[in-house]
Amino acid sequence: GFGGEIAARIAYLAFADPEVDSARTLFVVFSPALRNYVAHVQPALGVEDVRIVTFREWVTQQRQRHFPRLPKLVRDDAPSEAQALLLHPGCAAALAQHVAEHPGPATPEGALDDWTSVLSRSRLLRECCGGEGPDALRPEAIRRVADWNRRRQEEIFAWMKGDERSDAALCPEDEALLLRAWQLRVGPLRHRGERPLRYRHVAVDEVQDFAPVEVQVLLGCLDRNQSLTLAGDAQQQVTENKGFASWSHFLQGLGVEGREVETLRVSYRSPREIVHFARGVLGDLAEDEVPEAPRSGSPVELFRFSDRGACVIFLCDVLRELARLEPLASVAILTPNAESSELYHEGLTRGEIPGLHRVMAGDFSFAPGVEVTEVEQAKGLEFDYVVLVDVSPSHYPDEPRARRRLHVGASRAVHQLWLSCVGTPSPLVQALEASRA
Repeated sequence: GFGGEIAARIAYLAFADPEVDSARTLFVVFSPALRNYVAHVQPALGVEDVRIVTFREWVTQQRQRHFPRLPKLVRDDAPSEAQALLLHPGCAAALAQHVAEHPGPATPEGALDDWTSVLSRSRLLRECCGGEGPDALRPEAIRRVADWNRRRQEEIFAWMKGDERSDAALCPEDEALLLRAWQLRVGPLRHRGERPLRYRHVAVDEVQDFAPVEVQVLLGCLDRNQSLTLAGDAQQQVTENKGFASWSHFLQGLGVEGREVETLRVSYRSPREIVHFARGVLGDLAEDEVPEAPRSGSPVELFRFSDRGACVIFLCDVLRELARLEPLASVAILTPNAESSELYHEGLTRGEIPGLHRVMAGDFSFAPGVEVTEVEQAKGLEFDYVVLVDVSPSHYPDEPRARRRLHVGASRAVHQLWLSCVGTPSPLVQALEASRA
């Protein structure tokens, strides 16, 4: 994660231009945890007034302001192929093409009609989202999604006409498209009044988990300086259907050229043992050479147990001893899912581990103690000690998404990394056992 690096860049920009340290600078992050972390570190860098938000918070607020008649309810049951189409760069391109081909009044109603029309036009969507490229969608999938869009739009418009029985709700992925339709049809997004919403600088962290249309909307809110910072790593992508393959591919989808793309080639967070392990987990997904790690540390270790209870007992013993020796240490127990988090938190609670905290919705304490949460929630953060639990074949099979998740979890550790499993370990870490034999 690059949250700390972007916070430092904003501090540098604010030093050169005091206007940057104001509500006219927007720092957009992917998760509530990163939002809380950046808010925690920015005051120490002398930055006080920059607005820090998750993209979901920001886009929902803007969508409700610009389209107040649409339902506030947001659904989470969209088919995966619908999510893929709504976030596809071609969908935003289809929207731009439709607006260019259909002149009309620059009104919110016109923008809403553009959104409605494009999402149900199978032929236009096939032209813009199909083809032969690696992110092309199949014609039959596009047709199904267009039909699905048409049905749910009928529910939305029935609800807007007063039909309370209508099961009307937007998808989270609709919100950026609606705002993009406003920008294309009406013009700049607006403050609560009528003046344009313009930012002096926008910084986006973990950009690999954003879709191009989401960043396009933010680009449309920049002032004449066009000052934008993007930071991310395709190797740490954990969100499906966003399609970030490389910087060149992503910037091409935005329709902009990167003025400066800088690769971090030195890892200051973790010792080289952890850096090499995390890189090895990626396998052929790794895009660059192994970053240089100036310091050495303890080896990465894998512990096998016959059952989860034995693992919890082991963790209780070592965590109590660690709290005694290093009372200021931060520890993360990173699990593959919420069910696993609950089980480990319950077991460690019975073990009376000091400073124990079950992280929900990114509410990390950023204080000494033991945080228990899922791998995805820890993205962009760092801890003195990390324990990745339940590193089994079922949770971490040999496939790209599992490799990226394990890489993200491993690279959170500043000093030491342990892994545990019940029974056979994941094939992604079996090399650790071979090295100990």
